Amino acid sequence: MAELLFYKKPVALNREEHKNFKFLPVKDFSFTNGINSVPLTGIEFFEASRELPVLFSKDGQDNFFPLALLSLMNNGHKLISDEGEWQGSYVPAFIRRYPFALTEEGTVCFDSEYAQINADQEEGKPLFNEEGENSESLANIVNFLQQFDQSTKATAEFTKKLAELDLFKPFTIQIMTPEKKPLRMEGLYVIDEAKVAKLDDEIVLSLFKTGQLAWVYAHLHSLGALRHLSKKQQEA
Repeated sequence: MAELLFYKKPVALNREEHKNFKFLPVKDFSFTNGINSVPLTGIEFFEASRELPVLFSKDGQDNFFPLALLSLMNNGHKLISDEGEWQGSYVPAFIRRYPFALTEEGTVCFDSEYAQINADQEEGKPLFNEEGENSESLANIVNFLQQFDQSTKATAEFTKKLAELDLFKPFTIQIMTPEKKPLRMEGLYVIDEAKVAKLDDEIVLSLFKTGQLAWVYAHLHSLGALRHLSKKQQEA
């Protein structure tokens, strides 16, 4: 199953057990408190790069994966209000899919601890219709989850190819916090633009045709958002 960072008690959605369940979309993003980054898919690089730095890290199997940096702090971020409303212009899909997710086998699951998905509330959209089939709302949710899953797999192929081309280089962030304390963030990587410029024409053409070259430059463009993020954080 894809990493379930925010899910306290995930359970498989069952059309019999949950046939009367209704769902209200997430408006309170307080569940993201305590994190400073989330995984990102390549197709999101463009939107995210306007205000969020897109960097890379490694998972437990030493595979590279992209992430959106939400703050320049070791823990937490400043992109939600006191009421939990998202203050940024872009919410990563990794966050937007909550409280739902797909297992590796394609089963829809949800966080049973999410308060606004149950059979008792009067408001909300039903997950199943009277015939026990997926409602339009659930069909849209499943479609989004499947697209997210496909994008995640395509992104893994992208980072694998870049790793094989040896295009990643370590990147360390060093800043002075508003409290005048030095902060050093390590374990991050960026794409080496100089190495990209030296790639063979055939490889560049391949990256261009698959759309992956655009992802490379969207990532490089996003590094300018580090300054924006730092300023916004100090203002907060």
